[in-house]
Amino acid sequence: MFLKNCWYVGAWSHELAAGNVIGRTIIGEPVALYRTQEGALHAVADRCPHRWVPLSLGRVEGDALRCGYHGLVFGPDGRCQHIPGADRIVPGANVRTFPVEERDSWLWVWMGDPARADPALIPSAFGLNDPRWTMRADQIDYAANYMLINDNLLDLSHVDFVHEKTLGAATDYGWSDEVPRVKPLDRGVRIERWLTGRRQSQTNPNLVDTWSTYDYLAPGVFIMENKSYPHGMAERCGFGEPGDKPMTYRVEQQAVTPINDRETRYFFATGFDATNLPGHLVEGIFSLVMSAFKEDRAIIEAQQLLWDRTDASMAKAFIPSDKAPAMFRRIMDSLIREEEAAGAAAAA
Repeated sequence: MFLKNCWYVGAWSHELAAGNVIGRTIIGEPVALYRTQEGALHAVADRCPHRWVPLSLGRVEGDALRCGYHGLVFGPDGRCQHIPGADRIVPGANVRTFPVEERDSWLWVWMGDPARADPALIPSAFGLNDPRWTMRADQIDYAANYMLINDNLLDLSHVDFVHEKTLGAATDYGWSDEVPRVKPLDRGVRIERWLTGRRQSQTNPNLVDTWSTYDYLAPGVFIMENKSYPHGMAERCGFGEPGDKPMTYRVEQQAVTPINDRETRYFFATGFDATNLPGHLVEGIFSLVMSAFKEDRAIIEAQQLLWDRTDASMAKAFIPSDKAPAMFRRIMDSLIREEEAAGAAAAA
């Protein structure tokens, strides 16, 4: 079950050049994203109503999209504009359209009721082209339900174990030592923690305190900041949010987009304050991040296989680090139930 009245990341901005079209599947729905030569962004159902061929195999003509099979042309409003060999537009020849927005280097698609597509609900991220940051980005696909990936990102205590030789070593461990503070947000949660007295890096033994905070928002958007300070800062600010300028400043923007019930696309970007870290060092760090995400994928895909073989009524042990995943699951369940109830009331 998916939340429909929600913005989903369909692609990175750089994946779609002017005059091009790409196909994506979001919560089981095929979507064709295209840009006109002038750069205007549109999204329509990626299914020609004639023979159900993907419109993403066609081409952009002006502000319209031509099917690559029999040449039907569809405008950005979804209306069929031309059928080769026909003197009129036959009934049933239109396609569904989707609200679409470009924000912070992502292309966002609203999968529900177009009348409820509020751009204010799009979470703010950092973007790949902001000169304040040196950013690297990529994406990977999982053979797993999107909520298992959400669980993983909401509980970073696994860094010490799944990523023992990658991110765990690079951050000097400690993610599982203390349960972070978890605060409810509108359509999500905020997670805060201090990692105190850790080595600045694997090659720098100087101790630092790192303030780590991130918002996790429906349907699975992860916006994180990590700021390091000389050791003792956490205690000086009463283990609350620091106000001083950090020694290093790292950011993350990630998005979990369900393809269907058992496939998920995971978009991610890592960035550093461009004034503090030379660009050539980012490549090594990003390579480490990529290795860690492949470790996550191996664990989560194995988890999915076992979930599919286990009776859903079997109880699972609950440990302190489950607080954020459990809270977010309740939020998602509530949003989906509200949506279903509104749909049932409208249909009555």
